Amino acid sequence: MKLNVFRRCMIFATFFGCCLSGALLAGALGTPRWTEAAATRAPTASSQGRLHFGLFHGTKDLNVAYGWRTQHFSVPTLVRSESELLHPAAWLATIACVGAGLALAALGAFFAAVNTATTPSSKLAAVPGLYLWNSLALLVDLAAVGLWIFEYYTKMQYNVLTKEDQANKWSSEGMADFGRSFWFVVGAAIVSALNIISIMIAMADDRDRDPIAPMIEEKTNGAIMLY
Repeated sequence: MKLNVFRRCMIFATFFGCCLSGALLAGALGTPRWTEAAATRAPTASSQGRLHFGLFHGTKDLNVAYGWRTQHFSVPTLVRSESELLHPAAWLATIACVGAGLALAALGAFFAAVNTATTPSSKLAAVPGLYLWNSLALLVDLAAVGLWIFEYYTKMQYNVLTKEDQANKWSSEGMADFGRSFWFVVGAAIVSALNIISIMIAMADDRDRDPIAPMIEEKTNGAIMLY
């Protein structure tokens, strides 16, 4: 039986969902806003600082009462030289999970388009595959979120400054928070969950219609036998 219009629309909706999820994950990879923090320098109350951490790069703005000075830094370099800032294994795993989520979102979008146009014979390419790609995407997105929460509560909430900055009496303790890049991944996980719900609704509608097919087939077989 051909896909009905409602089922096609629900499955095609997951195409846009996967595209949105991929865009959010790409934004998370490319923007330096996973953690944002303020900084102060004792005992000078007029000295202020702002820091933005991404997975690959970040920025540091420090004002020692002479105006703001912006410095760009490489997160991989900091991980190698200042291992107390991040857990290297958790940082690498976060990158791997976000990258895997991006790849799975692309697969989900491709096969959603395929299932809208036709009915694939392979289960991985058909609706069971859509469940698989979106479920795996949801899992790796949640893993990335969990890993960064672990980084925040074990390391970054206490300090996002280098040893040199700390030696100059700068501190960020208690002034860090999750940034927009982190919330992009949370959003991608929500979109993947909504995709799974859309597929379930589409298949529920299809199951409601399936009992009609055997009745038609039985009548047709009876007519053939009578003939």
